[in-house]
Amino acid sequence: MTTDLRGIYPPIPTPFNLDESIALDKLAVNIETWLTQSINGIVMPGSNSEAVYLTREEKLHLWQSCADMLRGSGKRWIAGTGVETTKETIELTVQAADLGAEAALIQPPFFYKPALKHDVLLAHYFAVADVSPIPLLLYNVPVYTGIDFALETLVALATHPRIIGVKDSSANVTKMSALLAARPGFQIFCGTGSALLPFLSIGAVGGIMALANIAAAPLISLIAAFNAGEIEAARHIQLSLVDINAAITSRYGISGLKYAMDVLGYYGGPTRRPLLPLGDDAKAEIDRLINGMIWPTQPSAASGDIFENV
Repeated sequence: MTTDLRGIYPPIPTPFNLDESIALDKLAVNIETWLTQSINGIVMPGSNSEAVYLTREEKLHLWQSCADMLRGSGKRWIAGTGVETTKETIELTVQAADLGAEAALIQPPFFYKPALKHDVLLAHYFAVADVSPIPLLLYNVPVYTGIDFALETLVALATHPRIIGVKDSSANVTKMSALLAARPGFQIFCGTGSALLPFLSIGAVGGIMALANIAAAPLISLIAAFNAGEIEAARHIQLSLVDINAAITSRYGISGLKYAMDVLGYYGGPTRRPLLPLGDDAKAEIDRLINGMIWPTQPSAASGDIFENV
């Protein structure tokens, strides 16, 4: 498969009501807002969707809503389908494809870490890829899974024609550079808003980043500046995003992201327990960071054109 997925994708949060049921009406309102922006699509579910707290039935309801709203929009839906067993990962990937997902983002199984060596990971991903109707993106997020793909494993997985890229949330530019050197054309996606510029410099084709949920315009302007050779402008934008990105990811996590969404006019809402809402000090910090952000006007070109030379 040669599907070109280049672009910016927010891994969107799952909106919950106060009783922790899924608020599909709020999801629809959020998606309507994202569809007006120059992003290339959405990822649902991902780490920021509290995916590990969702039942299979809930995922299917969320997927149906995403599919219905994105149909005909020109935006892509990438489905997070990775779970602990190969069998269920295959089943979810096929179901997502049937609903209209254009690709699947698959985190590794991670509970039995001592057993999850190179050969086991190859067997798992190749089994999914062999029967998947859609292309696959690997998802390297060791901060959550405890599994950090070895370069040898990534290079081997990249040989499968349906495994077309990787989202790397470890910000390991050295490893991604070596991967591209070994497998030119493999699609690298930056997994954190603090590292987009370094990733672009080695040939990444975009990003799947929590920050894109609330700050797509600065991220897209960063890419436009990079493509235009305006490296100082791109650097300026990148550095301005570091603190807010840390606040909604590593520092305060999904609770921070959902609060920032509430502040900026989206529906963030509550997290699903055991995650807890933010305290007042954390809210004040995020308020300060949002007020200090640079909000450039999005480029007038269509979002696809922004990525023409990435």
